[in-house]
Amino acid sequence: MRFVSRYGRFGVQVRPERAEALGGGGVRVLQEPVYAMFEPGGLEPIERELAVNRWAFNGLYQEQDEVTMVPPDYRIGVFDSLIAQVDQGWTDEIRESVEASLLDLAERYEDIIAIPRTMVPPPWPRYDEFAGSVGDLMARLVEDGHDLDAVLTYERATQNRPLITASLEGLIAGEPTRETEEVVG
Repeated sequence: MRFVSRYGRFGVQVRPERAEALGGGGVRVLQEPVYAMFEPGGLEPIERELAVNRWAFNGLYQEQDEVTMVPPDYRIGVFDSLIAQVDQGWTDEIRESVEASLLDLAERYEDIIAIPRTMVPPPWPRYDEFAGSVGDLMARLVEDGHDLDAVLTYERATQNRPLITASLEGLIAGEPTRETEEVVG
């Protein structure tokens, strides 16, 4: 789940550290702390739109022409619980507790927005099981008249296969399809 914060480097302590003092002056950690750290950058267009419509960002920088305003992306923090789980080595239980804590904060305060994950449907029900080459897949998408932007969005959100995303981007840009023998499924 993704969350957006009004502040670029915002942090929330979800679980405190619990430690025990030992007789020899040492400390034994009984429970590791868990933090949800927001970072600026990586905003998706819908997240930027939600943030700009919800919060006022006074005192924006100007470009060198002294007229064009710099977008406030550097002031908006983003937290993705799935990415944090991988980076921090969290279990599913810890990730779910972080999400629950941030959802609670998003309901009570104005400084955090919970971004619902929207699922783009596949081009056809068994798209993920297609058993042809990348060229065959591209040809079928074009022949059947699928919206290539929607297919690219679906591919990035679910499978994220580099060869297919590159081929889709090429088709969208108007480049001819490269025939490759690599099987998709």
